[in-house]
Amino acid sequence: MTPYSVSTDVRATRSKRLLFPAILLTTFLAALLLGPAAAVAAPAGPPPPEGLDVFKRQEDRGIRVTLSWNQRDGVAGYKVFRSSRADGPYSEIGGVSRESWGDFPFFLDDTAEPGVKYYYTVASVGADCADGQPCGPVTANMGTGRRASAGPKSIVVSLADQRAYFLEGGVVVNVLRISSGASGTPTGNYRITAHRGTVSGCNYWMDWRPNYGMHAWPSYLGSFEENLGVNPRSHGCIRLHPLEAYWPYHWAPDGTPFTVIAGSAGRLPLQGMSSSRGVTICSKTWYFAEGYCDAEFLEFLNFFNPGSKPSDVATTYYPEGRAPITEVYHVPGGSRQVIAVNNVSGMPFSVGHGIEISATEPVVAQQSEYFNWAGRRGGASTVGAMKPSRTWYFAEGYNGGLFTSFLLLFNPQEEPSELLVSYFVEGGQPFVHRFTVPPKTRSTTLVNALPGLNGRAFSVKVESSRPVVAQRNIYFDWNGFAFGINGGDSAMGIEKPARKWYLAEGCTGYFFTEYILVMNPTDRVANVNVEFATAAGPRGYACQVAPFSRGTITVNSIPGLESAETGAIVESDTDIVVERAMYLARDSRRGGDVCMGTTSESPNWFFAEGNTAGTFDEYILVMNPGNEPATVNYVFHLDNGTDVGCNQVVGPKSRVTLHVDDFPGLDWTGSSVEIHADRPVVAEQAQYFCVPR
Repeated sequence: MTPYSVSTDVRATRSKRLLFPAILLTTFLAALLLGPAAAVAAPAGPPPPEGLDVFKRQEDRGIRVTLSWNQRDGVAGYKVFRSSRADGPYSEIGGVSRESWGDFPFFLDDTAEPGVKYYYTVASVGADCADGQPCGPVTANMGTGRRASAGPKSIVVSLADQRAYFLEGGVVVNVLRISSGASGTPTGNYRITAHRGTVSGCNYWMDWRPNYGMHAWPSYLGSFEENLGVNPRSHGCIRLHPLEAYWPYHWAPDGTPFTVIAGSAGRLPLQGMSSSRGVTICSKTWYFAEGYCDAEFLEFLNFFNPGSKPSDVATTYYPEGRAPITEVYHVPGGSRQVIAVNNVSGMPFSVGHGIEISATEPVVAQQSEYFNWAGRRGGASTVGAMKPSRTWYFAEGYNGGLFTSFLLLFNPQEEPSELLVSYFVEGGQPFVHRFTVPPKTRSTTLVNALPGLNGRAFSVKVESSRPVVAQRNIYFDWNGFAFGINGGDSAMGIEKPARKWYLAEGCTGYFFTEYILVMNPTDRVANVNVEFATAAGPRGYACQVAPFSRGTITVNSIPGLESAETGAIVESDTDIVVERAMYLARDSRRGGDVCMGTTSESPNWFFAEGNTAGTFDEYILVMNPGNEPATVNYVFHLDNGTDVGCNQVVGPKSRVTLHVDDFPGLDWTGSSVEIHADRPVVAEQAQYFCVPR
């Protein structure tokens, strides 16, 4: 996305967005950790972190208070303070190093009691170990309980990762950087046998084998050690950061299983956001041009059958340069089936593939991918195309900075297809790329490598001699934000332009930056009018887009929309193509999303994907572009076979947000959803995630 004016708003807390999930469940026993209360003074240290917020995650209800904030450059870590009064006194309840915060950007306080109002503040810690001035306090209360126990505890230490993974009930709840033995650390299965306090200058010592412990690095080393998470340096023990070593010491009782492995156990989580437009009808045929599996790409297909009859879904994967692979999946009526494509028998790794789907009864097909591509960690959710087409359009494309764009073209025909791809450069001349896609295969174009397109913003028009399927992937590592973001997304193309477009999702401020991308594939200037649906009522905006070009609307820069939830209706006096890009510059759910607009209003919408389990947070956005209120009914089909329904009233010219995790019966589960309204509406789905591997 073109990094024009970027606004990072830290002034407020947005309840809808601050429920991003993460799989991080820690236990702080503050009274045992850090001694008596310490009043928060105003020392001359590094500035405090920005954007301190309380995250009311559904997995924390009744268990803990979760905090998050943005990293501060040039600090070594953070200390967290708590009080039951706004004016203090404040007690230090824990801390975290800068490096570990980069792995799992959450602080969890398990010592908070239900019904008590708490005040939290955070101070940065400098490289010289000096505390800085704390930030202003935020308030928190624990919610009602959801579960009584997190399950048995265990610790896995990966020598390859130089990480310790802490699990509850088989779920990773924390990751800490470690330094193992420079001359080796014994692998195998052990248990924590003793908590011995300080041994040989090492605090928080836990025995896991005779003469071997997990502990803070020796105090005699002085300044913070730089090898944690990078290089082995100890004499064989497992060293931890002194800001963090207290946590496993109090979290893990004697007898806790302790396993040391030589290989990798997962490393960093895949975190980010993704939005997907829904579909208004089901289909017996579906196609995807994107598909990729390897150790850093996790691919899933979600099939939703809203009908009463079962459907057998024949799915054929076409790897580039390899033989096709076909599997048939049975999807009962009123249910969904999730396919882990990485586990498909015979699927070659590190080879792109297209997908052709044929079902005996109409279904909805949605693809999800979670990836670490060249350090860009994120995920994407995309509804498939119901049929191939000779033309495809994409409004968004950007190759500047550390953005990388791919155009994926799948030819499901029996004959080769001749392709003419036109790239309409913003502020420049179009570039035309001609090539041939062989039959029954997928073609991949690295757009950055095409002449004249590196460092440019552009839109794409695909013309083919035979019907094909087009999908676009963008990966980014953008430091244009004050705090930087990385991630990626995938989007299915649109078959033809139109004069009226709808976007149900949109947000500015609260670390969100929103862009609307408008492609004008005609030879006339497009006069574009946008009507934003906000809580304060409709707000208009007008612009022009040159012929055979693309324009970028920076929504955050529009007066009155600097900090707002926005749906949008985009109209033009000539045919255009519209996409929306959103970037979230927040450590706890840093990422971005690019989603194609829709040209249809409909009383019926369907989504095959949906998840509120673990670290997933799901939202359904419904916009009513009409002049009368609309009653919207949701039917969620859960993975356990049950159905859950709810309804909302959406006022005229407005949009509502359903936070799926908050609705009774929909927490901690996977689901598909069908939406039915008494008048035409527009629906999108947004998901936030932090997936340990």
